[in-house]
Amino acid sequence: MTDRDLPDPATVEAVLGSHQGAWGVGGRVLAVQDLSPGLGRAAVLRVSTTAADGRPAQWIVKIPDWGNGSLLDSRDSQLDRREARFFASGIPGLLPSGLATPPDVGLLRHDGLTWIVMRDVGAALRRPWDPAAARALAARTALLHAPGAAHPDLLDTPWLEREGHAAYAHHIPSGHDNLDALADDPRLSTLFTAEQVRALHACLDAAGQLDALAAGLPATLVHGDLQPLNAGLDGDGTLLLIDWEHVGVGPVGFDLGTFVSLYRAFGGSGSLDEQQLLAVHGDALSELAGADLRPAVARGFAVAHLSWGLHLRLGPGLTAVRQGAHGESPEELAPHLDDIRSGCLRALAWAPVAGIGAAAGR
Repeated sequence: MTDRDLPDPATVEAVLGSHQGAWGVGGRVLAVQDLSPGLGRAAVLRVSTTAADGRPAQWIVKIPDWGNGSLLDSRDSQLDRREARFFASGIPGLLPSGLATPPDVGLLRHDGLTWIVMRDVGAALRRPWDPAAARALAARTALLHAPGAAHPDLLDTPWLEREGHAAYAHHIPSGHDNLDALADDPRLSTLFTAEQVRALHACLDAAGQLDALAAGLPATLVHGDLQPLNAGLDGDGTLLLIDWEHVGVGPVGFDLGTFVSLYRAFGGSGSLDEQQLLAVHGDALSELAGADLRPAVARGFAVAHLSWGLHLRLGPGLTAVRQGAHGESPEELAPHLDDIRSGCLRALAWAPVAGIGAAAGR
């Protein structure tokens, strides 16, 4: 839901026509499709055009500061501006071969808002994720270390997100409340055992410990919201990444952790061998860095699961279920409860790696 009407084709055509860009002068907008995810303030549109010479093309138009917020309730004051700053900076040009952003990005201003226009890379994004593709991603994601290694000052860029693992730490109190309410809700009373509930409370209480662990790990450029819907492999194996609102500096292993944490929730098929993915990622990163970063990668991976992953699931995730946002029937709730349960139990399995002594078995 947004708090204003989305731009119609005539408006989009007028805005594009008033700015120079790869979309060309004299192009026509044929259709506008709303792709807005509903989890944040951005409006996302797929725009079908024809150029002046009649050639068809598809573009994505993203207007970051468009609509209402959501249960995610971001406290990040830079969130609506960071992706435009990323594309306006030289960072995309520093990404090595094997990593890519959408081509032909343009930044426009209209009615006081920034519009980000880019080629539609939906064909790559729609390719299904399976364990083999996840292994390719694990290797390619290590390449995000290269820009900061070659240009150390880049990691001091002030608008990059810091402590992204704690982006949803403000949901910790609601996470505790939701866990305490499980026993009295017949829909949720069997979601976790009593031992698992105690362990999850302990992990939420370990936020300061996780902060210290993350701060002590080697830092790297991170996408910050790496999950299956924001990534795709093109025909030559290049990893295409979209949605850079959370681009920042974080611990090695963090991006792989967020991808694995949300793999099942966002359409990944098959079971992932997390240790294998860590080995692929750690080997690639260590070779790139010229040092053995594999133990650090495992700890950064654990941080992603135990902070970002738990905070999202036990806070807004369980709140949405309890408020009926996903319906009331067992069939409607099943996929959401499966993600909450499986994601939280995977996180608990990594508690010992992070030095949290409250892990519970699956």
